[in-house]
Amino acid sequence: MATREQNSEPTLDTGGEAFDILGNARKAWIYTYLRHHPATTIQEVVSALELPERTVYDYVDDLEAAGFLDQSNEGRPAQYEAHDLHLEVVDGDAKRHITPALIEAIARRLRDDDIDVYIDRHGLDGLAVALEYTREYVDGAVTHQIMAREQDITPMEAGVILDALRPVVDG
Repeated sequence: MATREQNSEPTLDTGGEAFDILGNARKAWIYTYLRHHPATTIQEVVSALELPERTVYDYVDDLEAAGFLDQSNEGRPAQYEAHDLHLEVVDGDAKRHITPALIEAIARRLRDDDIDVYIDRHGLDGLAVALEYTREYVDGAVTHQIMAREQDITPMEAGVILDALRPVVDG
């Protein structure tokens, strides 16, 4: 079952190069795009995501340095491919899993105000917990009322975030 209590200490805001992607929705979007479109060039990313070329180059360099992606060819133009990463952050009793789904949820804050508002209210830890509930919600194991009660949020807020995160889980 999903984590029932959010800890007051933010586990996912620990810092470090590998965690920079968690605080940068544009980097998360680039990672997610490359994960869904392997062997993609910088120009294809620029065109698809409508981001400035210099920004994409900088962020791809950062993601590559952090070990999130690699160049997938030896020719030019360079093509990139995202790693299917799974990291676990442990802080005392709190455990959070950094997965491609969490990174995609973070990326979606750029285009989904409901996710953006939820992150602003509950932080990255709250989003990670909501993503766990969404998996169980899609499987039929929990309802938005159960999430609301266990996370001490309104049923409406639980329903909104579950619906917003559903495409990430169904993806």
